Amino acid sequence: MLRSLPPWISPAIAPLAALLALLLCLPLTSALNLSYWQIFQQLPYVLAGVLITLAQMFNQGRLANLALLQACSYALIQTYLQVNLEASERYEMYYWLSLILPLNLVIIRLLPNRRPLSLPGTTYPLMLLLQGVLLSQLPALLEPFPALQNLWATDIVWQAATPPTIQSLLEHGHLGLLPLASLSLSIVVLAACSRAPWTNDLALITLALMAGVMFYYFATPRISILVNSLAMLLLFASLLINNHRLAFIDELTGLPARRALMNDLEHRWGRYCLVMADVDHFKQFNDTHGHDVGDDVLRAVAQQLGKAQGRGKAYRYGGEEFTLVFPVADDVRCQAHVEELRERIAAYRLAVRNPHNRPDSHEKGQQQRGKQSAAQHLQVTMSFGLAQRRRGETIDALLKRADNALYEAKKRGRNRVQLAER
Repeated sequence: MLRSLPPWISPAIAPLAALLALLLCLPLTSALNLSYWQIFQQLPYVLAGVLITLAQMFNQGRLANLALLQACSYALIQTYLQVNLEASERYEMYYWLSLILPLNLVIIRLLPNRRPLSLPGTTYPLMLLLQGVLLSQLPALLEPFPALQNLWATDIVWQAATPPTIQSLLEHGHLGLLPLASLSLSIVVLAACSRAPWTNDLALITLALMAGVMFYYFATPRISILVNSLAMLLLFASLLINNHRLAFIDELTGLPARRALMNDLEHRWGRYCLVMADVDHFKQFNDTHGHDVGDDVLRAVAQQLGKAQGRGKAYRYGGEEFTLVFPVADDVRCQAHVEELRERIAAYRLAVRNPHNRPDSHEKGQQQRGKQSAAQHLQVTMSFGLAQRRRGETIDALLKRADNALYEAKKRGRNRVQLAER
């Protein structure tokens, strides 16, 4: 069931859950007992410290920078902006913070993902420190620029020239036209950056949206505690997702890796079929066309294996070897599914492109397919060894029998499915 879901759904679960939690909890900020909020008031700092420590251990520089940004903005709000903004000069700090925060999300996305406690990793913390110094000296810095000293008044003038719908939208909250434009532009830039994918791009865009909600409903009691706590929990979820991918997902093919296979087999019970599969003559692809083409062969094969019929689930076992697990109790019935898969892979033609003219996007690659000459295509075949699990059989014994069947398929001429002895 889960394998048929679009690929963007899994990374979208945590960001959507954070947004939903924010919307559901927003009306509760005024209703809950004050003593609870005094406890929660320190929660963002605690979460940020733990998150930055874990990000250092797992080389997650962007997540560490995001946690640092959230913690610093939260500290600024708690220290300087717990006042009536419309009757205070602190409104200028609120206004500039609402502009700078989403822009910092863009900066973090554009900077390389470096280990936090390293020389390159200090780039963003130093930038953030400089911004903090500038914000603390804001009145003195703006003194030579009268036009920037009262952006709120200027913004009200600008709002008067906007359509009534936008005027009505802005009147219900603190957020002005300029911060709204900054937030919108930041989200567009973040979405554009996502074309060079990072696994947490959706979480990053969600943080920008949550910042917009916080600044718009800034008069709501304890809104900053709620938003920053949920933001830290979202970053924790992102860290767990990243580490899960590193441990269980093969980076080259996108299939579950050997660790995921063993974990799956340890929790299976009853009768099922296991298939060991190997790319025929894979060394020749590497020796003749180079390792880039070899990687293309593995990716193409993995894509076809991921479409196995009979609810078969594919894993990359290692090198050019793959494993499939079918929840089928009869190896003869399972053989039909594997035969269909073998024929589909044999019929697939892999285009070999000049490495200097390779497309820089998946869309361009699809457009180029079908435009190559026959001499520029490779035929890939695979051999399969299929074993039906015996009652009480250990995982190692089952893998051994499937591997022996695979060896027999190679011995009998390759590009075939060989059943193991029952």
